[in-house]
Amino acid sequence: MSSTITFPPRPPALRLPRASSAPPSQEKWAESLAGERRRLEEDNDALRVREENLREYEARLRALQDEIEAGRPASSLTSRTAAPFLRPSSKAPFETDATLQVAWEKLHRARELLEAEQMHLRDERITTHEKEHDVARREQAVAEREAHVAARERTVAEAEAGEQSPQPVVAEHPVSAVTRLTRAPFDMARSVFGGKK
Repeated sequence: MSSTITFPPRPPALRLPRASSAPPSQEKWAESLAGERRRLEEDNDALRVREENLREYEARLRALQDEIEAGRPASSLTSRTAAPFLRPSSKAPFETDATLQVAWEKLHRARELLEAEQMHLRDERITTHEKEHDVARREQAVAEREAHVAARERTVAEAEAGEQSPQPVVAEHPVSAVTRLTRAPFDMARSVFGGKK
């Protein structure tokens, strides 16, 4: 069985075409500048909206604070033992008392604000937990990489140690300076007269 091999009509290009080093045209500059301006305007609009929201929120909080301060009776500032709400002398239920109704509305508003803050806190905790989990995962990956690199370095060091033949180390007896000075004349005489060491 013989099969026929067909080759492409021209050889494949082995070099990659070079990117043109010509400066970008004025149209491209204009497009990029227009895009940047558009993004800046969008960012400015978003900041304006956020600022308006914050101003409205501040105004609501100030109004709530003013209502709370205006609703406090003067006697409650001086005497802490007085009951905050006085029960009418008649047997009418509490809902007919105007000060009690205002106080309940303030309590409900404060509770709504507290729940909103709790939701924000919960979202921040979830985000923080996810970030901590991500950091722990990255630390584990870095530790694994470091262990892998250390193992490879040990393997390379062992291979290099195996290629070099171990040289026997001869321990030399240290000769002190005084010994060298006292032996120097005798060594010189031996070298002149041909004596053996």
